[in-house]
Amino acid sequence: MIRSFEDLWRAHTEMCQGVLVKDIKKLKTADVIIGNTPDAWYNFALPKVGKPADFDLEEIKKILFPISPPTTIYLWEKHVKAGFPEFLKQNEYQSFGTDVWMVSDKKTAMEVDILIEQISLDKFSDFNQVTVEVYEEEGYDDRPYNKICREALTGERKSKAPGFSSEFFMIYEDSKPAAGAGLFLTKETGYFHNDATYKQHRRKGYHTSLIKERINFCLNKGIKTLYSIVEKDSQSFRNFERCGFKTWQVCELFTLKN
Repeated sequence: MIRSFEDLWRAHTEMCQGVLVKDIKKLKTADVIIGNTPDAWYNFALPKVGKPADFDLEEIKKILFPISPPTTIYLWEKHVKAGFPEFLKQNEYQSFGTDVWMVSDKKTAMEVDILIEQISLDKFSDFNQVTVEVYEEEGYDDRPYNKICREALTGERKSKAPGFSSEFFMIYEDSKPAAGAGLFLTKETGYFHNDATYKQHRRKGYHTSLIKERINFCLNKGIKTLYSIVEKDSQSFRNFERCGFKTWQVCELFTLKN
């Protein structure tokens, strides 16, 4: 049962192994997560020492830099309180972003008044189109991530977590893709991810409806812990809050300066 952020992190890491995560290197002062894409968000080191002075950046760089030059350091709230941000800034690192881990313990179904289609492989190209084009506008290449999503859908990629499956949902307007969202499932968790809505279709409640649809999907399967990782103070953050998700942890990411 998931009762804390540490429990959720372990469950998320297990789910990611074989899908988003290629390997985990257990170093003396950090666990280094090596992703299946070179992206800085999926290749990072998580400190496992309590004091910044004990954190060995050089051993981390030897592993991470050849794979992902930003050499991301991922900090939980306890690391931030212990002074890791100041230590990293003194060692040529800069703030890269913030991950807000949001969790819902919703137990009752939510009303959805917009037609949403759960898609299979034959329509995955529609999902790919929406997410790639929307994230491209924000300066992010979503194609490597979507390739992994597709392979999870076909079964080419398999998670270590029991009961893993990959689901995708779409909203169409005039028979054309308008918005899409993904869901990675295990027996224990539902991970809401890769949500995207075209600009011309925003402020219509599409994203909120996609969140509610996935909540209902998880509840029907008896999955109790639903979560997402979103950008702090973003519209996605507000939409998840609106649907009953609460902030469990605010994590900070740091990367090497260019």
